[in-house]
Amino acid sequence: MKKGVLACAIASVVVGSPLSFTIQQSFQPQRTSIAGRISPQKGADIVCIVGMKDSVKVAVVDGSFLAQVKPGRYKLIITSRAPFKNAQLDNLEVRQNQELNIGEIILQ
Repeated sequence: MKKGVLACAIASVVVGSPLSFTIQQSFQPQRTSIAGRISPQKGADIVCIVGMKDSVKVAVVDGSFLAQVKPGRYKLIITSRAPFKNAQLDNLEVRQNQELNIGEIILQ
């Protein structure tokens, strides 16, 4: 009898508890960032993002990069592997709470 009552109590907690909570979506603030892809994927290891107030160096992972930056204008420099040439993009403007996705950069 005690086992039956214990089993019912456990079942009511397991079944009833999830229903007694409300699910809330967590708030995630937008990030000010620059993102992009490098092609070919193994063509570069490092991306340097240089600005007047902020400079960041990030690794290229599986051909993609993402760098958190402050709002402002930036120069993006891709340090490539041989036989590819380094690449550079100028005048990238990032606004507060904006992810600037520059798309795919094809190395020459």
